[in-house]
Order: sequence, then structure tokens, then C-alpha cells
Amino acid sequence: MLESKRINSEPSTHSQAAPEASASQDDTAKVSILLVEDENLVAEDMKDFLSRLGHRVVGIASQGVQAIYMAQELTPELILMDVGLKGEMDGIQAASVIQENAHTPVIFLTGFADQETLRRAVAAEPLAYLVKPIKEVELQCAIEVAVHKHRTELELRRREEALRRDAEILQSLTLIDELTGLQNRRGFYALAEQELKVARREHFLLALFFMDVNGLKQINDNGGHALGDQALREAGSVIRHTFRNSDILARLGGDEFAVVAHVTDESSITAIRERLRAHLNQVNAIPNRPFTLDMSVGAALVDAERGDDLDSLLARADAAMYEEKRSIANAR
Repeated sequence: MLESKRINSEPSTHSQAAPEASASQDDTAKVSILLVEDENLVAEDMKDFLSRLGHRVVGIASQGVQAIYMAQELTPELILMDVGLKGEMDGIQAASVIQENAHTPVIFLTGFADQETLRRAVAAEPLAYLVKPIKEVELQCAIEVAVHKHRTELELRRREEALRRDAEILQSLTLIDELTGLQNRRGFYALAEQELKVARREHFLLALFFMDVNGLKQINDNGGHALGDQALREAGSVIRHTFRNSDILARLGGDEFAVVAHVTDESSITAIRERLRAHLNQVNAIPNRPFTLDMSVGAALVDAERGDDLDSLLARADAAMYEEKRSIANAR
């Protein structure tokens, strides 16, 4: 029997069986361990025992601050932490700091079993709490359970993170138009309706723009759908460069686009039209283009007093767009 603060050895049948058991265990069960123990003899006993089990002791700390530093530098898979450390910071305090920076599992080792120590230890969320003198078999079991539980939690977190990423991708795919990268109809309605509510509550001015690509059928007939897709992508790019990043930009389907934009007054609509036309001219100035990109635009101011819903605003902007088409056709 060793000193009361050191590990209690089981009868020789157990201590001799440990190496054999370790040889039969998977390598995945072996872990890197940081020992935090302020008595050298106890630490050496533990290190020898853990080595016999096949674990790797990456370091031995004797103080709380030292344990925090070594945990950051060595990134062990498990920490065996003596609660009653000497110095300004005990093992429970050190474990709490370590847990704030990482999710390294901790097994507490203590010679104290009073309720206050137990309460503080439980609050630090260790994976085990062993009271000295500690038997080898108890420590071995605690390590195996702690590592298994920790790895299970890590795998669960990885799966949850993967599911979250998949959900974000799925949401993106369901709200984004694949061809242009703008919002699709579903995304537009979800964002625009929310923006209308905020605008009415906060009393700021919005305008809804409705646009389509002129002559898309002719582009498709002359050059095929690949050329038609190019026209739609270019239209989306022109819209993206015309409006702000904070505006809601969407392809509703086919050759139809819509934007909800922040404006200061009706003159802003004229300025936006001119900016759109300038960007179209820049695209069409590229040499050897197979088609001329042209768009018709209609706009409707959001009237907070009228309380127009999104469909009504789209209808008004659509009507304004066709009025522009008729005016251009009559002018020709």
C-alpha cells in the first residue's frame, strides 16, 4: 500500500493485467494526457501507470497558472487535475479557465470530499471526480469513460455543424436563383415583405422596381438558350452594379427581375434609371457582342398611408414598365 495521496495499487493480479489489457485495446483508446499534480511522487506514480496503459503524458504541471499555459500549448486530449493545488489558483479555478478556451475533458482528483468542494467541482463540469487514495482500476475506468464520452460529444458537435452547414446551403439553394445569383421569387417575397414592414414602422421610403429583358425570345431563337442564359446573367450583373448591396435584388423567373430599393424621393428613381441605362451602354459597348442587351423598367413608390401589399406594388411597377415599353414603341 502506497501513501494515502498516491495511487493505491490493486493486488498483483490486477497490476500485471494492466499491460495485457492495454495491448488488446485499440490504438484509438490511447490519449495524450496533461497531469496537474503538485506532489512529485503522486505525479510520477500516475505517469508510470498511464504509460503502462499506453497513454502519452505530454506534461506535468504543479500549479494552476502553469496548467492553463500547458493546456494551451500542448492541447492534450484529457487533463487529470488535482483539486487541491498550492498557490493562488486551485485546480477547479484552473479547469474553469481552461474550459473557457477549449473543450478539453477534465477528471478531478481530490483528497477532499466536503460538500463545498464537490459543489465547486460539479460547476466546472468535469467528466469524472475521483477521491484519493485512487485505485488504478478506478482511474483506468474513469479515463476510458471520459475519453469515450468526450469523443462522442465531439462527433455529435461535428455532425450538428455539418447539419447546420447543409441547412444553410439548402436554404441558399431554395432562395437563390442559380443562373444569376440574385434572390429567386421565394427569397424576394420573404425579404421584401419584411422590408416593407420595417419601412412602414420606421417611416423610410422604398421603391419597387420591376424590369424585364427586351427581346429575350429573339436572342434565344437566334443563338439558342445558352445565349439567352448569357443575356439573363448579364442583366443580373447590371442590376447588381446599379443598386446597393443593401437593396433586395431578385430574378422572379423568365426574363423578369424585381428590386426593392431605399430611395430619398421620386428623383431617386430617375437617377437609378439613368444609372441602369449607363451600365447597359457599358455592356453593349463591348466589341463583337452577339446581341444588344436592353431592359425595360417600371417603378412604384411604397406609400405607407395606402398600405399596399407586395403584390399590389409589383402590379403597379409592372404597369409602369409596360407604359415605358409602349412609349418607346410609339417613339419608334
